[in-house]
Amino acid sequence: MGDWSWLHPSVIAGGFVLIICLLILVVIQVRREMTKQSDALRQQNRALDKELTKANKQLLEVRSVVVGLGQRVSEQQDIIGHLNERIMALETEDNDARLYSRASKMVKLGADLDELISECELPKAEAELMMSLQNKLAGREAVPPLASDPDNQQSSATRRRVKRSR
Repeated sequence: MGDWSWLHPSVIAGGFVLIICLLILVVIQVRREMTKQSDALRQQNRALDKELTKANKQLLEVRSVVVGLGQRVSEQQDIIGHLNERIMALETEDNDARLYSRASKMVKLGADLDELISECELPKAEAELMMSLQNKLAGREAVPPLASDPDNQQSSATRRRVKRSR
């Protein structure tokens, strides 16, 4: 068998001490690496917290802008509703104006009272007034003079009635 003299207890004890020293060095190195990783993770965590805080602030700003825009949209919808109502009213008024404009043109072209009533859907009194006004404008009918004395006007109106009754 071989020579086992190198296995002397002091060599074995020295080997154990060497192995323990190597293990301690490995543990120290692993701890250093773990500390570095831990520091890096802490820094990354802080950076992520800052980004999260910044994102939350931006979200709050966006929310407030959205609320403001919602209010403006609501106001604009109210305005649009009011304008639509006004447009409808103006279209109705415009239809009336078109009827009178058409009636005026028909009188100028020589239409009679019945045509105005049937074509323009005017009441008889309005059709008569339209014809009278157009005739006065065209000079076919005399325009009565304006009097500044209301009492004098009343007496001439009374005179006209008296003349008609005769």
